[in-house]
Amino acid sequence: MKVITEPGVLPNSERYFSTPSALSRQLFFYITRCGHYYCDHNFYFIDSCDTAKLESHKTFLIDYIRKGTMQVEVDGRTFTAEAGQVILTDCRKPHHFYSTDSLERIWIHFDGANSREFFNQIIAFHGGRQVFTPYAESKTEGTMTDLITSLKDGICTEAELSQKIYALLCNLLIPPTVTSENQPNPITRTLIYINEHLFDNLSIQSLASHAGLSPSHFSRQFRSRTGFSPHEYIVLKRIDEAKMLLHSTNLSIKEIAFHTGYRSEVNFITSFTNKVGISPSTFRGIR
Repeated sequence: MKVITEPGVLPNSERYFSTPSALSRQLFFYITRCGHYYCDHNFYFIDSCDTAKLESHKTFLIDYIRKGTMQVEVDGRTFTAEAGQVILTDCRKPHHFYSTDSLERIWIHFDGANSREFFNQIIAFHGGRQVFTPYAESKTEGTMTDLITSLKDGICTEAELSQKIYALLCNLLIPPTVTSENQPNPITRTLIYINEHLFDNLSIQSLASHAGLSPSHFSRQFRSRTGFSPHEYIVLKRIDEAKMLLHSTNLSIKEIAFHTGYRSEVNFITSFTNKVGISPSTFRGIR
């Protein structure tokens, strides 16, 4: 659908709307509006305009800048988004977009499921920035273009669109793995090493050395790749092993603690209870 009424939005721009079903609102991610805009220096959007008052606008917004730059003011903070960058905006908060030159942007208003949690985590993983360059492996531009085309052509069910939005959000949060089968990257090699030595004394220093990275760079890369800190990843893997032993053997709690790399029964019980929500003995009694 052509757009000719918004300030600075050129006639070759397109905008589409979607009204989610009750089921989609309850269970899925969904799109309320989206578009591909070509703008000139007159482009100007502020949350006091009539469009911003519509329920379809009071959602989360993903912008991808294809050409030019866009100035963004969100909740009292000011950013400049350049070509190749993504902007995440909570449109329930004060916001203002404008351009001082030619601009091309693709954008999607989305909501539903655990959108707010994704929104907050993506920003946190990018150092608190609402404007950032997406991971090269995420193919953000292509995924957003595919979503808009799918909605425009009506070729996807609500469930299928939800899956595409979920993939987009996951790839903005954590980059998909793209590795050579013969030459896995340092983090992939480290994950294999951890799983093979899960119950050894694994320190950040030793893991970083195995990956060939400095401890600080290793920790950042590990979290970016997995979503966990190295310590949390190891703890959760050990607890998974403990769960299996609790249900499949007659080993005592103390024996399981030492088998899974804990130095004391007390530390094991505390860690297990914090992560699982119940004690190891209670878990053992649940079949």
